[in-house]
Amino acid sequence: MRLVEVLHQPRSRSTTRRDTTWERDTSRVPRHGRKEPLALDWFVERREVSDVLHLRSGIRVPPATFERGVCARKGSPSHGEYTWTELARDAPAPGLLPGEVLERTRGPLVRPPALADGAALREDVVRRLVTVAREAGAAHLDVTLREVDRWTLHAHPERLVEEHTRHALLEVKAFHGEPGGPRFDAWRCVSHPDAAHLHAALPALEAWVDTLVRELRETTPAVPCPSEALPILLPPGAASACFFHEVCGHPMEGDVVARGGSFLARRMGQRVAEPFVHVSDDPTDAQGALGFAWDDEGHAARAVPLLREGVVTSPLLDTRSARALGLEPNGHGRRVDFRHPPLPRMAHTRVEPHEGNLNAFLADMGHGLLVQHLTPRHMNLLSGDFSFYIVEAREVRDGCAGARVGPGILWGNGLTALAAIDAVGSDALNLFATRGCRKLDHGPLPVSFGQPSVRFRALQVRPGA
Repeated sequence: MRLVEVLHQPRSRSTTRRDTTWERDTSRVPRHGRKEPLALDWFVERREVSDVLHLRSGIRVPPATFERGVCARKGSPSHGEYTWTELARDAPAPGLLPGEVLERTRGPLVRPPALADGAALREDVVRRLVTVAREAGAAHLDVTLREVDRWTLHAHPERLVEEHTRHALLEVKAFHGEPGGPRFDAWRCVSHPDAAHLHAALPALEAWVDTLVRELRETTPAVPCPSEALPILLPPGAASACFFHEVCGHPMEGDVVARGGSFLARRMGQRVAEPFVHVSDDPTDAQGALGFAWDDEGHAARAVPLLREGVVTSPLLDTRSARALGLEPNGHGRRVDFRHPPLPRMAHTRVEPHEGNLNAFLADMGHGLLVQHLTPRHMNLLSGDFSFYIVEAREVRDGCAGARVGPGILWGNGLTALAAIDAVGSDALNLFATRGCRKLDHGPLPVSFGQPSVRFRALQVRPGA
C-alpha cells in the first residue's frame, strides 16, 4: 500500500485537533506564491515513565505510566488537522496506518514494559541518598528519580524515521534550618542513561549529596539581598543557566520569530555581545541522556547557533515555522506526546566555552554575587525585559564566595545583559531539568543546559521573596 492511499480510511477512538498554536495565520500560500500541497503524515509513540519520590512522608512509588498512541496530520504544513488515537491494544486498528508503517510498529508496540527491572535499583538509590543527607546534617532531602523510555516513529511520504531514547533523571533538594526558624534549601539535578548507570554511580552521587548538604549548612544563615547593580557570576553547570534558556532560547524559537515577537530576531545579523560569546542549541549534546538524533517530525537534529561571535544568527525551526520564514527545518520540532502537534522548541541550550575558570573570575571580582540557581519570573519576548527569582546565591567579597544571600530578584533587559558579559570560561558542565520547559498549552518537555562560568559586569538585583 502506498502511503498516500490512506487519506480516506476511517479512524476510531480518536480526537481531532486543529493546529491553532500561532497567534497569526501563516496561510496556505507561502511567500513564494505557490500553493502548498496537502499531505498526510503519521507519528507513533510508545512511552514509559517510572518515578520514585522521597517526601517528608517517606518514600513513594507512584504507578508507572505506559502509553501508546498515533497522531495523524492531514493538510498543509502551515495549516493542518491533527487526529490522535490512544492505542488500548498492542497494535493499531486496521486501516489506522499504512501497511509499511504498521509493520515497523509491531515490534515496539507489543514489547512488554521495559522499566520494571530497574525498580529495585531506583529505590535503593533514593534510600541511600536520603541516609547520606541525614548523616550530613540535613533537616530533610526531597528526591525525585524519574526514568523514561520512549520510542517514536515518524512516517511521511518522503521519509520514515525511528528514534529510541532512555534516560534517568535524579533531582535532589536539601533543606537546612533550626526548628521554628528560617529554612534554606539547595537544589541539584543529574542525568544518566538509565537506572543501572545511575546505581553504578552511587559512590559519586553520595559524595555529591554530602557536599551539597555541608555547603548549605556552612553558608547559612543568609545575609539580605542588596538592591543595586552588581557584578554577577554564574558558575559552570548551575541552575542559573536558565538565564540563557529564557533570554536567548525562547526569543529565537521559530514561531516567535515568524510572528514578529522576538527582540533578538529584530537584530538578526547584528552584534549584541562580545565576540567570545557563542550560544547554541544542540539536541545531540546532552551526555547521551536527554539528547536525540531525530526530532519529532523526522528531521535530523543538529546544533543551531543562536549567537555566534556575539552576533544574532539563527532561529530554532520546525517544518511550519521554517516554511513561514522561507528556511529549512533544523531538527527542533518537538512534541509533548502523540496528543500534541510539534512546535519549535529548545533541547540542550549551551554557552560555548572560551577561556578562564570560576576561581580566576572570582579573584578579580571584588564585591558581587555568585548566583547558583535562578528560576524564571517574567520574560517579555518582544521587549527583552526579564526578571528571575534568585533562589540560591552567595555574596562575593575580595574574590571569595561567602555567606548565602537571602531571596532576591535579578532583573533587566536582554540586550543590556548580553552586552554586559565580560568573561566566559572554559570550565563547561551540563545540567538537566526534570520538570522541563513549558510552552503555550503544550506542557513540559525535558531540557538541559551546558554552561561554563559566565560573568556580567553588572546586573540589577533587589530583595524579593
